[in-house]
Amino acid sequence: MKNILKKFKNMKYRHKLTILLVVVSLVPVTVISLYGHMRMSRLVRENEMEEMNSILKQTKEGIDSQVQIYTSLMNYLTYSPDIEEIIAEKNMDSYLAYERYTEVVDPLLTVPKSYHDAILQIQLFAKSIKVRHGYTLIPMKEIEEEWWEQKLKDEVSVQWLVNREKKEIAAVRKIYKRQDVEAALCITLDYDKVFRPFENILMAEDTGGVIVDEADGDVCFIDNQEEGKSEEEILKEIQENYAYVNVKSSETGWNYYLYKSHEAISAAVFHVLLSEIPLILLCVAGTVLLGVYFSRLFTRKIEELTENMNQVNNGSREVTVFSDSEDEVGLLVRSFRNMMEEINRLIHEVYENKIALKEFELKALTAQINPHFLYNTLSIINWMAIKAGQRQISKVTLALSTFYRTALSKGADMVTVENCIQNIKAYLEIQLVMHDNNFLVEWQVEPEIKNEIVPKLALQPVVENALEHGLDVKEGEDKCLKLYFVEDGEDILMAVEDNGHGMEQEEAESLVTYQTSGYGLKNVNDRICLLYGEEYKIRIYSKTGQGTRVEIRIPKGGAVHGKEKK
Repeated sequence: MKNILKKFKNMKYRHKLTILLVVVSLVPVTVISLYGHMRMSRLVRENEMEEMNSILKQTKEGIDSQVQIYTSLMNYLTYSPDIEEIIAEKNMDSYLAYERYTEVVDPLLTVPKSYHDAILQIQLFAKSIKVRHGYTLIPMKEIEEEWWEQKLKDEVSVQWLVNREKKEIAAVRKIYKRQDVEAALCITLDYDKVFRPFENILMAEDTGGVIVDEADGDVCFIDNQEEGKSEEEILKEIQENYAYVNVKSSETGWNYYLYKSHEAISAAVFHVLLSEIPLILLCVAGTVLLGVYFSRLFTRKIEELTENMNQVNNGSREVTVFSDSEDEVGLLVRSFRNMMEEINRLIHEVYENKIALKEFELKALTAQINPHFLYNTLSIINWMAIKAGQRQISKVTLALSTFYRTALSKGADMVTVENCIQNIKAYLEIQLVMHDNNFLVEWQVEPEIKNEIVPKLALQPVVENALEHGLDVKEGEDKCLKLYFVEDGEDILMAVEDNGHGMEQEEAESLVTYQTSGYGLKNVNDRICLLYGEEYKIRIYSKTGQGTRVEIRIPKGGAVHGKEKK
């Protein structure tokens, strides 16, 4: 905690002000954002439940509409005179009964299948029927063989029964005569076709499902069932652990449940949060930007004054800060300016004349040392060497004279390729004498580029490094230095290649970033990048045991980065 307070204490005033403004602004933004998100989350949850309830009601109504059709059909058949006649006539002649069954009852019970694809069959069970007639007319005593017989209640209304194993739904109606059951009419429906409306729900609600149970609690439809759990346990688990809605059908007495996991509801809330995040981030970004802007606005003059004071502390006597405001900062700036004006006046009076005198004396001394004095001296040494018969000394003297003449180049920063070549040749002549001619020099120069303009002394540090770090550390007599001055598309390629020990490519690439005390590769690379852009930086290729190649490219025509070289 103490370290944090210390860091905050030592922080710039502008940064402190920025933090203060941002924190003060973010507190109400955060409170409003949290409150809005909580309200929005509650609305989203309520909307999800309402949407589930609406979907379930629509689906239930679709199934109920089918049920009403089949109930109407059941009523029509129950009160049909032909059906009533069959039920009432118990002593009908066998031939006459067959004729009546075939011509009247069979069409009455089979034709509805043509109009309703969900109907599997329509059966009439009656005491008056002595012998089964196909699948439509069945003696009453055989009703016990039907799966739904045990579930029937003593009711006159239509009873809807479901068998999930057989995938059948039975709509059964008992027909009474006084207190006795004389007959029973049954319409058997296709389970999958009746519950088909649930398929769309199950496709959309991939994180939930649907359950339908009968009035007595038996589950008549469930989209999936976990192993090891009964239908009742699953229903109880859904009621306890899921978000669900349920409606009851007045036609069948079935209860419909549509459920969805709490994670799915939370996912909808999370999507709302994701939609809010850009706005929140925009508010935060705006708060930070405004905090930075106003802190800079308030502290700009203080920082300028501080920077100006640092410059004065480092020896500068110029006052660069100015303020015409009447606040405390403006008063401080004007006081500093008046103080520096007074100090400058005193310095001028006491020291400036003596300092100017010393500067003039130094310039006069420097002017006496010029290139002509150096060239004349080297010329005398060369003449004396020739007179004494010292050809080697004469050769080195002439090379040294050429080297400095091309290096100084009358103070110009840019020279021709020919001047650059002369400078390198003079340097190598001296080095060959110093190395007792223990290495070879190979040149590849295209005459067409000799008049092109290149930076002065761009290649001399490269050649020096090739000798010192390449050939000097190599053992044997096959030392060779190759120099290239050729065209390469729209560029001039100057390359230095040695067959020294070489190095790893990673180490070679780091040479242009290594700062030395002299005029090294980094200085050359920085200068070329400033003149021509980063795409013309020095390229170094090297392999251990094979040597190193350094390439410098210069655009033809003397084109300098951003302008033409004049």
